This record gives sequence, C-alpha cells and structure tokens, in this order.
Amino acid sequence: MKKYNLLLLLLIVIGMGEVFSQMSDDDWTYVMVRDDVVKPSMTVYYEAALTDLSMFLKDSHVEGVQYITQLQDNYHYTHITKLDNLNEMDDGLKAFIKGEKKSAEFDLIWSDLNETIESYSYYVVKYEPDLSYVPDGQLWLEEAPNRRWNYLYIQPGTEKEVEKTLKAWKNLYQNKGVKHGFRVFSGVIGLEQPVLILTTWAESPMVYQANLQDNMELLDYEGTLLWMCMMEFVRKAETIEGWYLPQYSFMPED
Repeated sequence: MKKYNLLLLLLIVIGMGEVFSQMSDDDWTYVMVRDDVVKPSMTVYYEAALTDLSMFLKDSHVEGVQYITQLQDNYHYTHITKLDNLNEMDDGLKAFIKGEKKSAEFDLIWSDLNETIESYSYYVVKYEPDLSYVPDGQLWLEEAPNRRWNYLYIQPGTEKEVEKTLKAWKNLYQNKGVKHGFRVFSGVIGLEQPVLILTTWAESPMVYQANLQDNMELLDYEGTLLWMCMMEFVRKAETIEGWYLPQYSFMPED
C-alpha cells in the first residue's frame, strides 16, 4: 500500500464539519476534487466498487469522510470534498491507505476501483460567492441533479478585467430578475491556469434547456454583449455535461 501513500491519501480523507445537503454557500471555501477517468466498459464495476466503499465506510465507522460524486459525459467520475483546512490530512482513510490499519475488505475494494480506471488526478478550486448568482439559496443536489460545467481558461494578466465582467454579469442577472443562477469556482492547484469554472444545474436536461431559453429572453441583447465582452479574455473554453449521483456519494449525518 505504500506506493499509494500521499496521492491516494487525498481521495476523500479531508474531514468536513457539515453534511453537504445542509450547507449554505457561505460555508464553502476550498473544494478538492478527485477526477477518475473510468474505462467505458468498466463503469458498472466501478460503480459497484463505489457502493462497496460506501458500505465499508459506514460499517467500519470511518470518521472524517464525506464526499459527493458526480458523473461527467466524458466518463470522468468526480468525488468532491469540502476543505475546512488545506493542511487537514488526519484520520479518515489515511490509516487504511497507508496500511497502518489492516483490512482485507478495504484492500479488495481499493483494488477493484483501481482496475476500472485509466487514470486519476486531483485539483483544488475556490468558490467565488461574490461572482456567483444563486437566487434564494437555490439547492443543487437531489433537487437539481443535472449539471453543466463551463471551463473558461483566461488570458494571463486579465484576471481583474474578468472579475469586473463577471460582477457586471451577476448584476445583470439580479436586475433582470433571472430565476436560474450559476456558481463560479476559480482554479487553485492541479488545473491549467488561470481558469474559472461556471456551474449551472437543473432538474433534467429538458428543464435545463427551458431555463436557458428563459434566461436568454430576459438578458436580451445586454446579456449577449456582456458575454461577448467576457469571451475577449478567454483563450480556451470547454463545456461538459453530467449528473450529481447521490447513490454513490457518502454523506453520513452522524
């Protein structure tokens, strides 16, 4: 197990003080993401291993572990953990990963997970509440599991201009009374920099498209001009769709 040591330690071992579904946006600071690239033919086995891992964590009363799982349309499964402290690396699965606690069951589950993935990576992002628009504290877990992530890779040196543009974008949403919001995350480590991730959500893809149409009609030409202005600072953009997967997330209430 020693060969996994530090990187695998980061899977989901960062402790969290609250359940995700009970958090408001004010509780967020940094978020760590483990990104598993799963072999398309092995997704069923990967998800089965996630189920086994969740049962192991619960039955073994492993402390300091909570995460939400999302599936992107490119066969990337992301496990998202709120960081209370970037240096917080105790408890949780650390003892099992490092082999300090022996568990044949855990070793088998971990082996099953590793056999289903092509690769994995980690990155940390920071939630930007001042740039985000979340009317009425909109929830985005079970109530709205459909996701879209817009990765905007910014021209270096234009970060301040981008921030001003996003604040104007947020103000436009507020002034127009748009009902469907967005959250903004900035890359910290592990991603090509500088980058912003704009996340939107809905109950389903059909509802998402209807919401998008409503937004466009309300924002009108002002929204188009402001978005074109934003694109002047973007050197590369990528849009990925996917889902929040509560059945593979681990959020114990105790």
